[in-house]
Amino acid sequence: MDLSNALSAQDLVGLSEQRGGYRVSVFAPTPPAEPADRHGVRVRNLLRQAERELRADGLSAVAAQRVLAPARGLLSGPRRFEQPGDGLAVFCEQGSARQFQVALRLPELVAVGDRFLVRPLLPLLGAAGHFYVLALNQDEIRLLRGSRHGLQEMVLDGLPLAVWLTMPRRRAQVHAFVADRGGAGGRAVFHGIEDDDTPLILQHFRRVDRALRDVLHGDDVPLVLAGVRSTQALYRRVNTHPGLIREGVDGNPRDLGIDELHRSAWPLVEPVLRAGEIAASAIYRELRGTGRTGTDAAAVCAGAQQGRVESLFVRTDAPAGTPRVIRLHEGTSAMDHRDSAAVATLRHGGAVYAVPRDRMPDTAPMAAVLRY
Repeated sequence: MDLSNALSAQDLVGLSEQRGGYRVSVFAPTPPAEPADRHGVRVRNLLRQAERELRADGLSAVAAQRVLAPARGLLSGPRRFEQPGDGLAVFCEQGSARQFQVALRLPELVAVGDRFLVRPLLPLLGAAGHFYVLALNQDEIRLLRGSRHGLQEMVLDGLPLAVWLTMPRRRAQVHAFVADRGGAGGRAVFHGIEDDDTPLILQHFRRVDRALRDVLHGDDVPLVLAGVRSTQALYRRVNTHPGLIREGVDGNPRDLGIDELHRSAWPLVEPVLRAGEIAASAIYRELRGTGRTGTDAAAVCAGAQQGRVESLFVRTDAPAGTPRVIRLHEGTSAMDHRDSAAVATLRHGGAVYAVPRDRMPDTAPMAAVLRY
């Protein structure tokens, strides 16, 4: 399982270009609030559905089980849900399987054919994607992974970053006594970093920054700092992560529940995640009627294959009656056009935005800005 839980555009292109034989794509919601056992039951039921579809294609029971054996092996392993996410995607063929837990609420869906289905994962490339919160307080550091739907703390045991999660010992806290109106003493505790501690904390934060890069695997998604302002300021002095957000969540993160921390972080992150989409939508509306836009599925797909699509918008909300099982080798459907156009756009360096109906720049299920 990919520990960073991040699927890049290149990953999606690579998955979609694998062809031949029998390939099974399984998508399932895995809400963090649910127990992992329930997630396992849901995915195993989907794999049983995939087995029935393979049998319907003429495979024997033994042959169908061989195709699905790698996926079932992943799900029976002790680390199958070590990094829980909002959704689980499994891509399986005879002899191998890949599993990704992602920050996206996926539908219950099975695709069977000679290729993998990647369309349900396209929203990961935009504002439905993920971000991180680095929570800094006087005693410890925590890394949380977030999506539009919430935050969850990452399990980092055995990774270099785990070594640096405990803050170094500092001088004893300094207390200030103030008098209230009646003259009685009241005590206020300063949670910031004392000047004498600054070199020690900076050295520690440099090590955290280096170890964090290993965990994120070069992923430049947004990173939000949570902590008192003086501590955030010190970390910003040594940070090398390109996705660090200019603003942070102020205050001791231990005083905030995880839901409150998410409510404070998401408004800082969403404009960053959606910046490309907003700009591309404005360009589409400016160019509409000039011949530089298109909504016809077949024409857009052909243009994408030729490298002509600069930006592609694909609707994510499924129409009523969308099947739970998709057969990818039974002719060309509108869904095939959307999948193929998206992959071809990414392959030629274009941008894909998988968005709900109310964020589409046009009324069609697919809309493109053409390079020429």
